Amino acid sequence: LFPDGVNYALLPNAIPGVNSRRAKPGDTLTLYGVGFGPVTPNIPPGQIARQVNTLTTPLAVSFGGITANPLPYAGLAPNFVGLYQINVVVPNVNPGDFVPLSFILGGVPGTQRFLIPIGN
Repeated sequence: LFPDGVNYALLPNAIPGVNSRRAKPGDTLTLYGVGFGPVTPNIPPGQIARQVNTLTTPLAVSFGGITANPLPYAGLAPNFVGLYQINVVVPNVNPGDFVPLSFILGGVPGTQRFLIPIGN
């Protein structure tokens, strides 16, 4: 999702009625997920995240094998319960319609397979 909260990083017209465009190097994207572990300051499970927080386990996000660094935000999503928000800046990566997006959490690669379109 792009920061405007309206446009998704998908191929244009991939889903009828959904605003989408290819991401470009330098774009900031917001990724959401579950199961990324504890944060600091501590927010117990089942509590609404009402403050900015940070993952305590190291996280790396890569596009096409190129690590996005730094991650502007990686923690529980504000005003949600158990939903994590990862803000990432797309690194300088070769364009393509199906660029692999991967992550490593605490030295363990994620098992999901994600593909994202990257334009010029």
